[in-house]
Amino acid sequence: MRVRTTFALALLVGLAGCGADDSAPAPEEPTGAVGGTVGDPAVVEPTPALLEWNDSGVEPGTRYVKGPEWEALGSRDNSSVELARGGDAVRVSAGTGRTISEVLMSEDWAVVVRQDKAETAPSEVAVVDLATAEEGDVATPPAASGGSWALTGGDLYYPTYGDDRAYCLATYALADSNGEDGWCAPARSGFSGLTASEHGVGMMTFDDARPVACRTANLLDGSGVPQPIEGPQDCTAWDVAATADGALWSEVPKPRRQEEAHFRASADGTYFDLGPGTTGTALPCGDSVFFVRDPQGPGEPARLMRWTPEHTLEVAYESTSTGNAFLGEPTCGGGVLTLASFGEKGDETVWANVT
Repeated sequence: MRVRTTFALALLVGLAGCGADDSAPAPEEPTGAVGGTVGDPAVVEPTPALLEWNDSGVEPGTRYVKGPEWEALGSRDNSSVELARGGDAVRVSAGTGRTISEVLMSEDWAVVVRQDKAETAPSEVAVVDLATAEEGDVATPPAASGGSWALTGGDLYYPTYGDDRAYCLATYALADSNGEDGWCAPARSGFSGLTASEHGVGMMTFDDARPVACRTANLLDGSGVPQPIEGPQDCTAWDVAATADGALWSEVPKPRRQEEAHFRASADGTYFDLGPGTTGTALPCGDSVFFVRDPQGPGEPARLMRWTPEHTLEVAYESTSTGNAFLGEPTCGGGVLTLASFGEKGDETVWANVT
């Protein structure tokens, strides 16, 4: 849960013989920042609001996803994943010549992707119904080898190949076992950085320009076609995620320092400057979107930042180590956030419920 600051209401006491007003209104919840324009976004200062983190007991660096009831634990060599809940367990093996490349979880489903090590054959996709622990698979459209994947509720998004080897976005409704091809990237271009939540699906599209590809942040429209969002400078975008009233994205100002990004957000036609962050870490979870911020100085910790529906920027996690510290990419399983932290004062893998 989030730690919130409470405000005391000062009561005015009347002079003797004058009755005090005991019907004073209750204090209001603090509101978020007021947005600016595209060219002059409002700078949002972060406030501490640490989530209630729990030690997973899992060695940092091990593939691990925590859900509301189930948890997924990968083997050290990525040859298998075990899904467990109480006395129930389902083990998914990669198989000969394959490795586990993705593990995704929602409240009702788990998806395990088995990638061909030679990256010449399509990926194989195992699906586990978490209500029954029954295992199935995603056979069509066939999954491309590698690429970006996203799961929200019972909807799976992943790359596939269309006519003439076009790189396309496939969607699969897990409950209905129904998959279909969607939008295909134009020739000499592609997409990555898929994110998905109840608010929409985001992706970064890119071309093959040299020395630096031109990148665009998009949200899918109602027909499943990516539409560029308003806000990012041309060709600089990287992360993108839909929010209830806009989007969050990152921009890379220095092409040769692609790990260093600056995050921004939009809401109802206004714009916010969220400060520095790490590319590839934007993640919708619960009601918010999270991203990682590396230490900003020798005495600074690594932080997990949270952009909330109230337009506040919160510090959801801080590493114990400072300076030489970093966080892994967070994962979300049905509203449960999992995070690995590394530093001189110790490593840990923790999880927290997002409300």
